[in-house]
Amino acid sequence: MIDIYYTYEPVDSERFTRFILSRYYNIPNAEICKTINGKPYLKGDKVYFNASHSKGMLALAVGKKEVGLDIESLTGKPRPAVLSKFSAREKYEIVTTEDFYRHWTARESYIKYIAGSLAALWRRVEFYGGKVYFLNKEVKVSVMQFMIDGHACSVCGDFSKYALRKIEKIPENR
Repeated sequence: MIDIYYTYEPVDSERFTRFILSRYYNIPNAEICKTINGKPYLKGDKVYFNASHSKGMLALAVGKKEVGLDIESLTGKPRPAVLSKFSAREKYEIVTTEDFYRHWTARESYIKYIAGSLAALWRRVEFYGGKVYFLNKEVKVSVMQFMIDGHACSVCGDFSKYALRKIEKIPENR
């Protein structure tokens, strides 16, 4: 099970992460570190998390296993420069704007899951037929996809269920 918290409050991802970890996981004053590619993690704790933001929404996935999360608003148009970087197999599946963002978020959530660099790995990852491929080999990892308020959301990891919680207010003092 993975918990996904989201908000439209104007808050940065680190403050939101600290609030969620303190309030729901009893981890006050969390020591948040980052990998060389910028993936945040907790030093010494067995709680994993990953954040993403798009068009005023901030989302945070939290669980007991590694996780990658990406969200993208469907209000934009598919970007031709990005579309050209999808494989032929992916392009075959991309018919609508929603398809475009589902593929985009699936790829990005996997790259974030492995703490990789988007620039270095984008062309090495594919998402088609509902599965992730890295260097043309299927990766044994799940990608759950769903919509939240007009945003395509992909969560990558060893999870089969998720719970959504909208956070309306974040106290100023946290």
